[in-house]
Amino acid sequence: MTADAKFLREQLTLIRELADQADPHIRKRLLALAEKYERRLAEQNGRNVGFDGSSRTP
Repeated sequence: MTADAKFLREQLTLIRELADQADPHIRKRLLALAEKYERRLAEQNGRNVGFDGSSRTP
């Protein structure tokens, strides 16, 4: 796991915890931010893993 991926995962956890406690308007914005982070993680995973499941470097 790269440092950037670790950071994104930690931020996702924090954002989701904050969203659970936030009012509806803020919750919506926090969850939208979490989706952006999830997409970035998915893009990173797609670049670092080959179609056959083997690791590769960018």
